[in-house]
Amino acid sequence: MNDQRRAPAYVDELRPLMGRVIASDDPSIPAAEILAALHDYLETEVFATSLYLVWGCLGESEWESDRAADAAREWLALDHHDLDAVRRYYDHWLYDVCGYQRP
Repeated sequence: MNDQRRAPAYVDELRPLMGRVIASDDPSIPAAEILAALHDYLETEVFATSLYLVWGCLGESEWESDRAADAAREWLALDHHDLDAVRRYYDHWLYDVCGYQRP
């Protein structure tokens, strides 16, 4: 179901950074920029913390460019107005990929 609420404020800011992750052999620099940009939204945007946790997880050990590129590609393909689709994205990346415990 499409919610039609506004997309998170950080979407436009992060789009070019996600594109840089996809294009890079070493996603650590654009990924660090994603984390830095999200910091300003952690208390104001509903999914900012989830995205922050995903990118923090992806960088815990060595950056895996394929996994980071997949996360960025899928994020860019999201309709950020469709809350169900956005939740499915975060459920997959937080719990299935990163291994966080489901609430």
